Amino acid sequence: MLPQSTLPYAPAILKLLQGAMYSDDVHWNQLQTYLTAIQKYFAQIGLEVRNHETDGFAYLEQPDPDPQDKSEPLPRLTRRNPLTFRVTLLCVLLREEWRKFDTNSTTGQLVLNIEKIREMLKLYLPDGNNEDRLRLEVERLVGKVRELGFLRRLSQEDESYQVLPILKAKIDADQLALLKQKLEAYATSSPD
Repeated sequence: MLPQSTLPYAPAILKLLQGAMYSDDVHWNQLQTYLTAIQKYFAQIGLEVRNHETDGFAYLEQPDPDPQDKSEPLPRLTRRNPLTFRVTLLCVLLREEWRKFDTNSTTGQLVLNIEKIREMLKLYLPDGNNEDRLRLEVERLVGKVRELGFLRRLSQEDESYQVLPILKAKIDADQLALLKQKLEAYATSSPD
C-alpha cells in the first residue's frame, strides 16, 4: 500500500524517469489520465513530458536553456555524449526505414531482422571479405542502438528487432535530411 502522501500518478512519474514509456506499459493509462498534472510536476524541475499518444510513447526532455534568460541554467539531467559515426549512421538508416514504413503502412510495428540491418550497413562499412568481422561490428552497433532505446529485441531465433517509434521523435524529417548530408560529407572526408 502506498503512503497517503504519495501522488496517485507516482508510478507513471517513476517510469518516465527510467526512460521512454510505451503504450504496452501497465502505467500508460495512468499517464494519459493524469497527463496535465504530470506535466506540471515535471515543469517545476525544468523537464517537459513529450507525449505521443497516437504513436504510443512518451518521454522526458530537458529543453536547452533560453539564451535570453540571465538566471543560472539548470544542471543537465543526463550527459550528452556525441554518437560515433557508425552509431549515428545506423540511427539514420533506421529512421529512413521508418520514413518508408510510414509511407507504405498505416499501422503496425517496424520490425527488422539482423540480416536486413546487416544489409543496410554493409554498403557503408569498409570493404572486406571478413564476414565474421562484419557480423560482430553489426551486433556491436545494434547493441549500442538498443542501449539508446531505439531498438527492442523481439526474437532470439531470427534476431528480430522492433524499431521503436521514439526514434521518429528524436530524429524528425528535417533532422534526418541534415544528418544524411553530414554523414555523406563525413564519409567522403574520412576513411572510417
